[in-house]
Amino acid sequence: MALGGTTVEYDRKFATPVVTHINQTDDEKAALEYNAHVEALETLATELRNCLEHTTDEKYKRYLSLKIDRTNQRLEQLRTEDTK
Repeated sequence: MALGGTTVEYDRKFATPVVTHINQTDDEKAALEYNAHVEALETLATELRNCLEHTTDEKYKRYLSLKIDRTNQRLEQLRTEDTK
């Protein structure tokens, strides 16, 4: 079954733009940026742990362990800065 039409027509018809920056205070923007930063670091830590589980190279394992440790330190730093 073909949809018909062009990609531009499809995007115009079905795409819904997401606008989140209108009517936000600076505090709300800062909170969104903070949450995005924490989420990105948590995702990075998870991906690094997955890589660590599947690698056999000892040198690479040490590198990944160091990256995981630094990522966790940064997450902890962000969380303690937020509670102050």
